[in-house]
Amino acid sequence: MNPHMQHASPAATERGFALIPIVILMTIVIAFTYIVIDSSLSARKVGKVFQEGLLAEQIAEAGVNQAINCLNATSGTNCGGTFGSSYAGQAAISFGSGSFTTTVTGSGSTRTVTSAGTAPDGSVKSIITDLTTVPPNGAMGFSYALQSGAGGAHMENNSSISGSIYSNGDIDCQSTNAVITGDAYSSKSGGSIDKCKVNYHAHADSITNSKVLGNAYYLTSIAGTTVTGTKYSGQTTPTAAAMPLTYLTDWQTAATNGGTIVGPYHPADNSSLGPIKIDGDLIMDNNVDITVTGTIWVKGNITTGNGNSFTLASGYGDLSGVILADDSANPSTKGKITINNNTTINGSGNAKSHILFVSTNTSTADASPALSVSNNANGAVFYATNGTLRLQSNAGAKSLAGYRLFLDQNAEVTYVSSDFGGNFSNSPGGTWHIAQGTWREK
Repeated sequence: MNPHMQHASPAATERGFALIPIVILMTIVIAFTYIVIDSSLSARKVGKVFQEGLLAEQIAEAGVNQAINCLNATSGTNCGGTFGSSYAGQAAISFGSGSFTTTVTGSGSTRTVTSAGTAPDGSVKSIITDLTTVPPNGAMGFSYALQSGAGGAHMENNSSISGSIYSNGDIDCQSTNAVITGDAYSSKSGGSIDKCKVNYHAHADSITNSKVLGNAYYLTSIAGTTVTGTKYSGQTTPTAAAMPLTYLTDWQTAATNGGTIVGPYHPADNSSLGPIKIDGDLIMDNNVDITVTGTIWVKGNITTGNGNSFTLASGYGDLSGVILADDSANPSTKGKITINNNTTINGSGNAKSHILFVSTNTSTADASPALSVSNNANGAVFYATNGTLRLQSNAGAKSLAGYRLFLDQNAEVTYVSSDFGGNFSNSPGGTWHIAQGTWREK
């Protein structure tokens, strides 16, 4: 053995081995730190890319709005000099820190808009959507002269219905001087038709003290009733009919898009109204005439004076317009409609066009109805969704629907089915807007 060679002590050897795990641990910590930093930087980069892409999409949407505004414009200001139906889009229009380019193609009542939005970092998003001048509309299902819910229907002496009545409750009349020229249906289980003159067929579980010129279809009994046609006993109770559809959210949105007025609001004579939300009551002073140019939502009550008129804008064509009284926070006291004497209600001039008055008030009292009409409103349709609709003495209408219906003496409803071919619309025709369901990314 070489005397100059020295062996490491056991303690030194142990210290050397102890350094190995420390080095490994430090290596792992450094590697993990690098991964965390790199992931953080990558996430920030991805987030920035996403943010810029979202910004580009918003800029493209601004281009679509610009195209709609210019198609509806009456001058070329801010539209590159062209406007209306000749507008074909614009290139490189600055918007914020980015820009958009639009192209408009098509003819007639349809156009297609392609809008490319460019974000500050150069990110580009493109949107395509179709535009139309045909207004949004929907059928509500006014299929009868009168239609009532479970509250039933009552007719006083000499009131008349030119058409049919369908009630999910009882139908009772003061006497057989109250006339229904069409069919009468009571779909209530155990329901009845009582003291009415029905010029066509009567359908109910029981029919009493009435005059039926057609056939009588009943389940359990018929008494005190003359029937010109044939009596059919043991018949099935008529199926309950769905009440007309309502589009409360759509109507509220359409009205709100036109702005909000704080009520009580008194329109000026010969003014236009709509689309508009009135946050409070709508009060018509005497001798005030207005043109309805869009959906009106009154978050309160509607009261007319003497010598008023409502006329739907001619642009509605064969479509009908809506005036809604609705306050969901106060349905027992708000949402009432009172149409007083000498109020004229006209459609657009087309026989299929009407103004629909809708009340969501919940009063079912005949003496304090949700919707009261005291005038011969031949251009109107009335609907009390949750309360009583009362047609006062000598008043008239095209069609009525409500939870409960009450017709005073000499009240008349004249329903002509061919006059209800048009749908109810949020706005008159001729205004460019996005066709529902056509928005998409390119």
